[in-house]
Amino acid sequence: MKARVDEAEAARRRCRDECQSRCCRYITMLIPAPKRKWDFDELSWFLAHENISIYIESRRWHVEVRNPCKHLGADNLCQIYETRPYVCREYEADSCEYPIRPVHSLQFDTQEAFDSWRAERDAARRERQRGRQVKVAS
Repeated sequence: MKARVDEAEAARRRCRDECQSRCCRYITMLIPAPKRKWDFDELSWFLAHENISIYIESRRWHVEVRNPCKHLGADNLCQIYETRPYVCREYEADSCEYPIRPVHSLQFDTQEAFDSWRAERDAARRERQRGRQVKVAS
C-alpha cells in the first residue's frame, strides 16, 4: 500500500514540477468529420478564435481549446483533487504527453493554415474529377 501511495505522490510531483500539469490546460472534443461547405466554414470560424486548434488523430477530428482549468492552482496542483471529476480521476499519469505535444496526421493552429489546406484539397479534388471526365469521354 505504501509503495502505491509513493507512486501516486511521485506522479503528482512529476505533473507539478516537470510538465506543469499540461493536461489541465486544455480540453479536447471529438467532432464530426466535415463533409459540407458549411462544416468547413464552421471549423474555419473556430480557428478565427484564440487558443483553438483542430486536429485529426486516427482518422477522427478533434477541436482543442487551450484554456486552463479553474481548479489548477499556482503550484500546478489540482485544488479539488479529492473531489475532482471522474474524467480527471481516470487520466493516467503514465499517458502524459510531456515533454512533447503529440504530432497528429493533420493539425491546424490558425485559420489561414486550415483555409490553405482546404483550398489545396479542393483543387486536387477538382483535378481528379477532370481526369475522370477525360477518361470517360475518351
